[in-house]
Amino acid sequence: MKTLVRHGRAVLPEGIEPLDILVEDGQIAALLPPGTTAVADQMIDAAGCYVLPGFIDFHVHLDDRIGPFYLADTYGSGSRVALQNGITTLCSFVTQGAEESLIQALNTARRKAHGTTHTDVLWHLTPTRFEGEDWTNLEALAATGYRTYKFYTTYQAAGIFADQQRLDEVFRRLGPLGARFLVHCEDDDVMAAVDAEHLDLSAPGTHGRLRPEFAELLAVEALLDLALHRRVPLHVVHVSTVTAAEILLRARGSADVTCETCPQYLWLDETWLDRPDGHRWLCSPPLRGSRERLRELARAGAFDLLATDHCAFRKQDKDAWDHRDVRTAANGIAGLGALPHLAWKLWADTPDRAALELAKRLSQNPARRAGIEDRKGALRVGLDADLVVLDPTGPETPLVSSLADVHETYPGFTSNLTFRHVLLRGEPVAADGRLLHPQSPTGILLQPQP
Repeated sequence: MKTLVRHGRAVLPEGIEPLDILVEDGQIAALLPPGTTAVADQMIDAAGCYVLPGFIDFHVHLDDRIGPFYLADTYGSGSRVALQNGITTLCSFVTQGAEESLIQALNTARRKAHGTTHTDVLWHLTPTRFEGEDWTNLEALAATGYRTYKFYTTYQAAGIFADQQRLDEVFRRLGPLGARFLVHCEDDDVMAAVDAEHLDLSAPGTHGRLRPEFAELLAVEALLDLALHRRVPLHVVHVSTVTAAEILLRARGSADVTCETCPQYLWLDETWLDRPDGHRWLCSPPLRGSRERLRELARAGAFDLLATDHCAFRKQDKDAWDHRDVRTAANGIAGLGALPHLAWKLWADTPDRAALELAKRLSQNPARRAGIEDRKGALRVGLDADLVVLDPTGPETPLVSSLADVHETYPGFTSNLTFRHVLLRGEPVAADGRLLHPQSPTGILLQPQP
């Protein structure tokens, strides 16, 4: 099957050009000057639109248990809202449970996603045990294509905390195998030292005082030192503070370090926690104060990529806290369906730049950090034909972060972006924000069976 996407403005790494894109056997077969004669089985008209590589959300949580609550979005529902908004690849997480090997945990996730996901899927792995067999499994996984590993400098009670000694061992042993490391940076000792007895724990706004900005800053500084020492690739997830973002920006010249922030840290602030229903915006790190400077940094390129940390809970679970201690509330918010819209908003005053930045920070850079740049992330001959035909002048519509039964994270936010066509590995899968075959998921698992 050959498909020709014609009359669009192709968003390439080096700039925007009027090009026709020929797709064959799931890959980009040719980038053609407009009007070039090409034989194709079907034509897609992209007139008046940008044609971008499919977006990648590098940081989502799906079909898993977080504390006492099960997440609202399965691979099916999460990938559906993603695809409707031009996101063709999801990077989710597998965390080793107390009574299982990491390979067992991974196989469970693979069973959940197989045959149900509308997007392609890649997993970051979080090991929690480090005995002899665990190291053997980690080495085997790294050898078979699992190269991204996530660690936390907090959450001791949940059993996923890694101290500096553990991180040093992991960096030393897995770094030479090509592993890349994602780290949630909040210093657990700083947060443990907060005097909670003198805080109003019934107020959701207290969440930010329990997890102060200094905790993120201290953890980032320590991790940078360790990554520099071990010379390993480091990616800091969901940066929420200006100071940490500035430190990471300065570190780029001396270390293989990247970072991300999330739309909630750019467009929402701590006043959302002060609402009567403020617990619905609880996430970690917390929403912070004025966001203007963080948006300035984002516009200037301080963040290598933008991702959601989508961690959606059902309404009844989000509202199930005891109203006495904010720490009993489900900690996470939805964001998948809002990602490209809120990313575009950063550069909306210059549409061409907005298109280029989306191609870089939602496609090219995530693909590189995930280690799939040989398949995804750019409009280049030989790569998967994951294509987004984007009209930035569509009707104004409300943002929808999730299709599950969740509270909307961005009430009152709207967007004019319309996804006229979305192709996944060359197959048209969505048009005008609707799935073409909602009962027939065609997403694949990008990493092999361990």
